[in-house]
This record gives sequence, structure tokens and C-alpha cells, in this order.
Amino acid sequence: MRHQPIPRRDGDGPATTPLWVATAPAGPQLPTLAADVEADVLVIGGGIAGMTTALHLAEAGVDTVLLEAGQPGDRATGWSGGLVAPDYIRHTPETIGSVLGRERGERLSRMIGNSARAVFDLIERHGIACEARQDGFFTPAHSESLSQNQRSYAAQWSARGFDVSFVEGAEARRRFGVERYCGALRFGEGGSINPLAYVRGIAGAALAAGARLFAQSPVETLDRVGDRWVARTPGGTVSARRVVLAANGANATLHPAMRRTALPLHVVQFASAPLDPDQRRSILPEGGAFTDKMPYLFTARLDAHGHLVSAFPVSFMVRGAKAHVREAKRRLAQHFAAMPQPQIDYIWEGLAWVNPSFLPELYDLGDGALAIQACNGRGIGINTQLGIEVAAAIAANNRDALSVQPRAPHPIRLHGGASLLPKMLMSMAYLSN
Repeated sequence: MRHQPIPRRDGDGPATTPLWVATAPAGPQLPTLAADVEADVLVIGGGIAGMTTALHLAEAGVDTVLLEAGQPGDRATGWSGGLVAPDYIRHTPETIGSVLGRERGERLSRMIGNSARAVFDLIERHGIACEARQDGFFTPAHSESLSQNQRSYAAQWSARGFDVSFVEGAEARRRFGVERYCGALRFGEGGSINPLAYVRGIAGAALAAGARLFAQSPVETLDRVGDRWVARTPGGTVSARRVVLAANGANATLHPAMRRTALPLHVVQFASAPLDPDQRRSILPEGGAFTDKMPYLFTARLDAHGHLVSAFPVSFMVRGAKAHVREAKRRLAQHFAAMPQPQIDYIWEGLAWVNPSFLPELYDLGDGALAIQACNGRGIGINTQLGIEVAAAIAANNRDALSVQPRAPHPIRLHGGASLLPKMLMSMAYLSN
């Protein structure tokens, strides 16, 4: 399908809503909970993890209700950059074995390696219109030593049957239109999507499968009453035998055991004006998306309308809306010679939740309750895959097939101070950039 470009904004400054709000097809109109209902499983959270869980539970014939405080894709999902990245943040298929043990490590690597495929298969199966581009995800290297490490990482993934390779320096620079990289790790099944359109599409599929979805229905209390969980909203209650918390950082407000278990990572996302033909020939001419390994990371992808979508982590050094716009322009001009005077059309602040392990987590809260906490900046693929697996485990009443072993949550020590750590580290990275 040919997409018409969105008109360039005038001199009133960039929009401060996510680009995806302007480009995503409308989602289904969901009612607000206004009664007392019962279900077998209650899912709380209408992002990717929650919607994917609800869809696959309904497809398995499980009576499922989902409650979303706002609208599907609000907050973390709809604020993300839309990258589909089937890799680890801090580990490799070899090093993960020393953390989890070899068998569990191999299982997790298979799940992560297959996570992009799960996203694009789900999109194809349900015909979701979300600008899906399975044209590769890359992690560029800025030094020869990192390039050598990434050649090893590529071999580790390839030996396990995944389409992962290393792109040498000259070819990487041609693919990205950036001169500063020495090569790049390439995940062939990765790519990008419009994340808001994706979760709206999953919501439509879940409704068609028989799930009951309610929007604008924030959970005020979640209690164990007898042998059931009871969630109370302003308009009604849901009573269920089992519950899945999939509200990301808001899980902490739903169950006391989830408090202080994750750290916030604030990221400024932005989108340029649509690139002109000369820029399109130079910048990501074959598509693809990338996030480099610099401490003050840089990321880039194109959407279907020609906007270049990028991001930078929030720090103490760049503060305020005008400073964010200046930094967005500086970063694009710094990386892309074809964009000496970039125009920013959209800029917004996203939020990723980071586990201390930098690994996806499933928390067992007892009494048939599970919590999914799996963002870490890789949420689209991993939350999709975990939603599929959690639904299968609940439907079969068997957790053996879960790639992430559920465990009891443990609060982060000195959480208040630790919550400032990501911003402090990004401030140091900014100064060294």
C-alpha cells in the first residue's frame, strides 16, 4: 500500500504527541467497565504483553477479561520507537548460561531469538495494519574491538539457527548513511512497526476471539477474596480465578510485592520531517533499524511516511522542551551528513522500565497470579512472546513451557536512589559523547 506523506508542520514547533497517534489506524471502540463481571482470567494492562496474553487465552477458549486504565497502547507501548529487536541488552547466547544455567539460558535465547518472528507472524495472521517492516535490526559498533566481539556474537546466534550476521564497516556505513561505525551486528528477522497500530490491531483480534476488553477502567484495588481475585474499578468489579498483571511500571500499584522491583528509564523520542529524495537515497536506503552500543546511545529507523524516528536518553544535562528539540537536531546532524539542518516534526518522552538483571522477568505472586515485567528497551518482541507463552501456560495449567521461570519478586535495595541511577549514567554518557 502506498502511503501519502503527512504534511509538514508549520512554524509552531513540533507536536508533543507521539508520531504514532497521527499515523495509526483507529482502534476498536472499547466500553468502560460498568458492571460486576466474572471471568476465568483477568488481565490488567492493555499494552503489548496484556493484549497478546488476552488474545491467546481467548483463542484457547479461556474466558478472559482485560482492564486498561486508559486506551490500548497508552503510555509505554504507544510512546516507544517501534523497534523489533530480537537480542539481549547485556548478554549473549553464551554468557547467559553463566547467569541462568545452560539449559535455562538456551531456552531464553531461543525465546528472544524467535521474538521478532512472533511479532511479524502475529501481524500476518491477523492482518494488522501497522507499517510492519521486517527489514532487519542492527547494532552498529563504534570501535574495532567491539566489532570483533560482535563477530563472535553473530557466530553464537547463527550456530543456534538464527539469521544473524556481521556487516563489515564499509557496507554498514553505506546501509546507514553514517560514517562513524566500524561494522554492525545484523538480526535479519528484526525490523520496525507502528507500535500503537500494532497493539490496536491485537485488541481487535482479541475481541474477535471472544475476549472482553474494557478501556478507561483503572483498577483501584486488587484483593484476594476467598478463592478468587477481585479487581475494583470506578464503574464495576471483575472476579476471576487467575490474574495476569501486565501494566509494566504500574504493576507496583496493583500488588504490594511488585513495589520497587524495576527502574524507570526516560527516553526522548522524536521524528524528523519526511526526508527528501536525496536524503532517502543516503539514509537507510535499504530500510532497517538500528541502535548502537555507545553509552549515549543513538537509534534510527524510517516510518512509512519517510519520517526518521530516533531517540536519546533523558539526562540532567539536557532539560526542558526547547533543549530537547535542540538536542534532537544536534544528534541527527551529528550522525547524518545528509541532514545538516534537520527539522523535527514530533517529539515526546517515552518510558522504559528496566529490571536490575536486564532480562525479562515473570513474577509468581501466588494464588494463581503472575506479573509480566519484560520491557528493558526490547519490549515489543519479548512482550509479544511472553504473552503467547503465559497464555499457553495458563490454558494448559502447565508452566513447563515458559522460557522465563517465574520467581518471587524482590525489591531493589535503596530503590529511591537507584531510580536516579539511569539518568545519572546518561548524564555521564552525554558529557563523554
